[in-house]
Amino acid sequence: MNWLFVKGLARGQVHWDRLPEIFAQAVPEARVFFLDLPGVGEATDRKAPATVAGIVSDLRERFVALRESHEGPWSILAISLGGMIAMEWAMRHPDDFERAVVIVSSATNVSPPWKRLMPETLPGYLRALGTSDLATRERITLGTITNFEEGRERLIEEWLKLTDVCPLPAAATAKQLLAASLWAAPDSLPIPTLFLGTDGDRMVHPSCTPKLAKRFGAPLVMHPDAGHEIPLDDPVWVADQVREWLDGAE
Repeated sequence: MNWLFVKGLARGQVHWDRLPEIFAQAVPEARVFFLDLPGVGEATDRKAPATVAGIVSDLRERFVALRESHEGPWSILAISLGGMIAMEWAMRHPDDFERAVVIVSSATNVSPPWKRLMPETLPGYLRALGTSDLATRERITLGTITNFEEGRERLIEEWLKLTDVCPLPAAATAKQLLAASLWAAPDSLPIPTLFLGTDGDRMVHPSCTPKLAKRFGAPLVMHPDAGHEIPLDDPVWVADQVREWLDGAE
């Protein structure tokens, strides 16, 4: 099975850290691929749309070319804004993916704005996105989206070395914020979808992901204490949940 990994707000494929390697080892025959959102990372030459539907159109244009060069079925795993993109994509193009995994996501017609981005974390997070000091930005950001301090300084050091290959322009980030704030969930999803959330999320209220799972009648698993970026705090847990879900389906 080919898997497309899609990141969220102001993040690029380099920010997956250890999950792709752990996932490929844990999930049988998994082959992991990436596409950066338009306007960031390897896609900085592409115009950043201000809607989730627009982002899907841009990603799918590149995905079609990727799919042609790799045989076999595809599934998608995505986080936060990426999760919104995955759900919109599945609704618009149900034949593109066999399955989806949505990690800590939300929708404007399912949860109120103050739960989709918690007020107590908003000022610091916006300050981080707007600062020109990259080390400060990453330190504040990781302090918001992760709960486990072990390895945090390593991530900051590694990502600072990658800023040239993964630029995160402020204009693209602003458009991503707008797209995320306006996105509404569809009435149903046409493909099997697993929702992963966490009770330790300090950025998006922990109730948001369960509400999406309930809306779609989809399976849900909650991590007890990881931060919003569960793949950074506990990548083994994410891979294990996907493997168990797939095993159950078989």
